Amino acid sequence: MSFHILVTAARLEPAGLSLLEAAGCTVDFVSLEGGRAEMERKLATTPVQGVISRAIPITGAAMASCPSLRVISRAAVGYDLIDVEGATARGIPVLTAVGANAQSVAEYSLGLMLAVARNIPRHTVATQGGAWDRSRMGIELHGRRLGLVGYGRIAQGLARMALAIGMKVSAYSPNLARRGDIAPVTAAASLHDLLRQSDVVSLHAPMSAQNRQMIGAAELALLGPEAILVNTGRGGLIDEAALAEVLREGRIYGAGLDVLSTEPPLPGNPLIGVPNAVLSPHMGAATTVARSATAQAAATHVLAALRGQALPPDACVNPQALGVAG
Repeated sequence: MSFHILVTAARLEPAGLSLLEAAGCTVDFVSLEGGRAEMERKLATTPVQGVISRAIPITGAAMASCPSLRVISRAAVGYDLIDVEGATARGIPVLTAVGANAQSVAEYSLGLMLAVARNIPRHTVATQGGAWDRSRMGIELHGRRLGLVGYGRIAQGLARMALAIGMKVSAYSPNLARRGDIAPVTAAASLHDLLRQSDVVSLHAPMSAQNRQMIGAAELALLGPEAILVNTGRGGLIDEAALAEVLREGRIYGAGLDVLSTEPPLPGNPLIGVPNAVLSPHMGAATTVARSATAQAAATHVLAALRGQALPPDACVNPQALGVAG
């Protein structure tokens, strides 16, 4: 049986597309110009069975407009763009490409740590502009304490790299107790305990109502003047106004942020122009290897779901949807 698959992007890497084509699927795409409106129109007018999701939000209303829709498979790890509650109510499993981009994002997290600690972007801009400014001293990461908020595959990859350069690593996650001993990484009892004992904090928690602005003024006050905050998770995890204030006042050393609360940032974003904030446009997973791996995982998952085959246990965000009659 062939299926109609809608990809919410203008293209899909060959590693994923070839799997769909080999299965005889009809593969439709959403143009960059058409965006969300085009996606919603196609869902409402086309008998789509599966969606491979990238950067366009999918609401419950959009799902309801497509009675044939049976699965949404993310070519990514985060799922905050999907109305998971709406999908669950309709018996639509939401699947993620868990682990497929972990190495790339972990490496980017380390890159942000180093860029902030050694002021690399600032030195680059100054030197390219003709200055030879060696006045701002950097921070050596060896021997410093890294605190990981969340301890999934990305955080675990970053932990291995940090340990290799001589950092001490701790982690906090509400689910960490179920993992047992995570040595040589140590488990923190709470988020505030982790922040108090860390020189560098890296965020890897998923976006949720409970996690929104989990790093605010009270949490930032627990960090020292040489502390570094890194975020390759989701921008909404941080109160950006509070962070901008402590950065401008020098109450922490710097921040490396690959994600922002609104992307692209609006002109009034308080972090724009802050000299000790290193900002990048959500590039952590943007490597050829990661893009290929996430496309392959998304295609594999969508086909397995449509064929009624077993799914990886950690790929489904809403396993309860599997028991809802479609």
